[in-house]
Amino acid sequence: MAERNFKGLIVRHRKSAVFFERETDLSVNGCVSYFSKDKTLYIERGELSNKYTFSVDEFREFVAYMEQIANEAWNNFKPKEADSLGADYADYYDREFDSEGSLWLGKYYISLDGPSQPKTDNPIVRLYKFNKRKFESFIYDLQKTLGGNTR
Repeated sequence: MAERNFKGLIVRHRKSAVFFERETDLSVNGCVSYFSKDKTLYIERGELSNKYTFSVDEFREFVAYMEQIANEAWNNFKPKEADSLGADYADYYDREFDSEGSLWLGKYYISLDGPSQPKTDNPIVRLYKFNKRKFESFIYDLQKTLGGNTR
């Protein structure tokens, strides 16, 4: 899986998926919260939230990379406006963790709240996993933020 780091936001992709992740310090007391029914320790929501602010040039580079990996991850990728709940990326449900997260896009920033997930020894946590349709609308909005296609 290819990987690139944008100000602490780790972007990975493979065929049919794009992931936003980040490193977290799981050695700090208090970054884990409740036990589930099966006694699993979970990462606290605050540890899974972050706002990534970019300069104009950094944001352009980020958008260009998103466009590049979209075409590597999916055939016939075409950015388009969200026209259904399945295309809206703002709210995100992660089936693997049975938990919700969210993503907000603004003028040169991305704000992410990752889904609650079990604590492991791996300091890399998932913030978002895109499918094709959600990534199409995300790229559409990124391009719109920059005033059109970045190519």
